[in-house]
Amino acid sequence: FFLLIVPAVAANDDIIVESGYKVPVQGERHDPVPISWWQFQILIIIGQLSLMPGEIFAAFKSLTYLGYRAVTDNNILKNGTRLKILDHIKKNPGVNFSIISKETGVNRGTLNYHLKILDMHDKIKVYKSRYFENHMKFNDNEQKILNQLKKDMPRKIIKILIEHPGASRKEISGEIGITDQAVSWYMKHLRTDGIIVSETLGQFNTYFVSAKAMQIIQNALQNEPLRGLH
Repeated sequence: FFLLIVPAVAANDDIIVESGYKVPVQGERHDPVPISWWQFQILIIIGQLSLMPGEIFAAFKSLTYLGYRAVTDNNILKNGTRLKILDHIKKNPGVNFSIISKETGVNRGTLNYHLKILDMHDKIKVYKSRYFENHMKFNDNEQKILNQLKKDMPRKIIKILIEHPGASRKEISGEIGITDQAVSWYMKHLRTDGIIVSETLGQFNTYFVSAKAMQIIQNALQNEPLRGLH
C-alpha cells in the first residue's frame, strides 16, 4: 500500500494514459482522457489485493520445500536436536544451561531456541535457571530439592548429613573445609527449601535431612545416580 500510494500522492492531480505502441493508430482517433490519480491507483490496489491470498499461500508453501515447518505438539519431538536436549533433561533433572550445551554439543544459540520451544509446548519447566521435564513428573518440592542437589556445596552438606545424621555446624564446617558462617548461610537456604531440619542438643544445633527430602533423593538415585551422592 505504501509503495502504491506514495508515488501517486507525489504526482500531479491528473494522470494521462496513452498508448505505448509505436504504430499508427487505426480507426477513429480519440483524445487522451485525464483521470484522477485515485481512480487509477484504486484499480491497481484492488488487483493486488485479489492476488494477496495466493501470494501468501505460495510464500508459506515454499518454506516447507526449504526445510521450514510450523512447530506443533505433534511434530515438536521430530527434530533430532530438540529430542536430544529433552532426553538429556529427563536424565539430568535440574541441569543448567551451560551443562546441557557442553554435554549435548549443541551451541548456545541453538540450545536457547530449542529450550524456548520446549517450554512453550510445556515439555519442560524452568526453576531458578534449571531445567526439568514437565508432565507433572516433578512437583515444586522435588524441583527445589533437585535444584540444591545440582549445586556443589549444598550437595556436599546433604551427603554429610546422609552419612552422619545429627552432625553439628562445626562438624560440617570441618568436613567440607569452609567457615561456620558459610555453613550457616547454606543451611538457611536448605531449611527454607525443606531439605534439612535441626534439633537442639544442649548448646548446639544438630542437623538432619528431612524425611520428605530423603524420599525424593532416594527416588532420584533409583532413576539416575546424582553426581557426588552415589
